Amino acid sequence: MKIELLPALSDNYMYLLIDEDTKEAAIVDPVEPVKVVEAIRKHGVRLTTVLTTHHHWDHAGGNEKMVRLIPGLKVYGGDDRVDALTKKVSHSSTFKIGTLNVKCLFTPCHTTGHICYYVTKESSTDPPAVFTGISSVSYVCVSACLLWS
Repeated sequence: MKIELLPALSDNYMYLLIDEDTKEAAIVDPVEPVKVVEAIRKHGVRLTTVLTTHHHWDHAGGNEKMVRLIPGLKVYGGDDRVDALTKKVSHSSTFKIGTLNVKCLFTPCHTTGHICYYVTKESSTDPPAVFTGISSVSYVCVSACLLWS
């Protein structure tokens, strides 16, 4: 599992998540789609998935353009207000990005539909990753959700 931080706007980040085995990738909160396209070209990966943590413009505002630039993307989110949503998820929903396992954690701390994405890889020494979308959600909410699951 490889993760590249992509600075966005003046004080935000997007995260490019790459399964190094399959070269399949996902982008978390792609508010600046052109930067995402540049990053996937640089890494030579195939973007298949958008992981949206919540519906606010500075996280989901690039989803519509992202799906226009790369047709066929799956757009995950926990709220019908997420732009371009194709896969609505809830607590403990699971799916794969290549060989990476993704578990959704419902964390209604910042918005009522907030989702964190917990990513692991079986039989790997790589540590897991959690994409929270906003730092105030991270420790308490995610820890409680992982214990509750």
